[in-house]
Amino acid sequence: MKQLLFVALAACGSPPPPVAPAPPVPVDAPTVTGVAPEDTAGLYWLPYATCADCTAPQAVVAYVTPDERAARTIRAALDGKLGLGLPYVVHTDELGVAPRGIAIVVGAFASRDAAERAAATSPVLAAAHASAIAIDPHAQPPEAPRHVTVGDRGGPVQAWSKADVDAAKAALDATSDPEAHKTLAAMHDWVLRQLATRPAACSVLPGDLFVVEDGDLDWYELAPVHCGGQLAYISWTQSLLGHAVIVRKDGAQTLTQVVGAECDTPILRTWRYDAEGRHDDVTPPVQLARGGC
Repeated sequence: MKQLLFVALAACGSPPPPVAPAPPVPVDAPTVTGVAPEDTAGLYWLPYATCADCTAPQAVVAYVTPDERAARTIRAALDGKLGLGLPYVVHTDELGVAPRGIAIVVGAFASRDAAERAAATSPVLAAAHASAIAIDPHAQPPEAPRHVTVGDRGGPVQAWSKADVDAAKAALDATSDPEAHKTLAAMHDWVLRQLATRPAACSVLPGDLFVVEDGDLDWYELAPVHCGGQLAYISWTQSLLGHAVIVRKDGAQTLTQVVGAECDTPILRTWRYDAEGRHDDVTPPVQLARGGC
């Protein structure tokens, strides 16, 4: 109202100047607030939000293959040629899209058009073409989704057989050491110390990937892998499970990972991150006592 009054007084009865029409807004132009999808590497928008100030992508560009060997070939061919943390590898079950397979994601995008352009310029690798995949932020995974365990950056890590993991956990249940049961973190560390006394089933290298069943996950404690075709485990934070996301912001990179859940609320842990892997925690781990909500 104030603006209309001002125009009327200034014009002294003359007609107001024409107002230029607003430029059309493209349909595929969502508002980006906070960190743009292009500055991330990882599945951060579902089922838990592991980046509070990141905008969910409209689309990702990925190579999708049902073959684990082909997925490893594609990932290795792209390693070091994209932004830090790219490509990242998840199962299409986790994205809530079809067909089922391993998705080697080369980037997330704020618009479908940008994703289509990126897919069109991506090379053919292992006879696979990159494609733009529309993202539904409300998509739900199947009842028993598959996952992909990927070894994180750093050196080789030891993996232990399921039998040794079961024995270490049985020893934890039997011990009278009060320190062993003080917190969930203490329990986890106690099991790892027990496993360290046993011979490893194999070593897992950075970037190694394994398709695993939902029922094989030891949630937030141990990540399933395969040693000679047999189920084995590495420490959870030696993998990129838990929807680990790398965020590039202010010239630095951090990696955030879900390392626990209490009352259906995720517990997040953040590290400084670079080509060598994780460094000192940006946020200290949360020490949770045993017990319910």
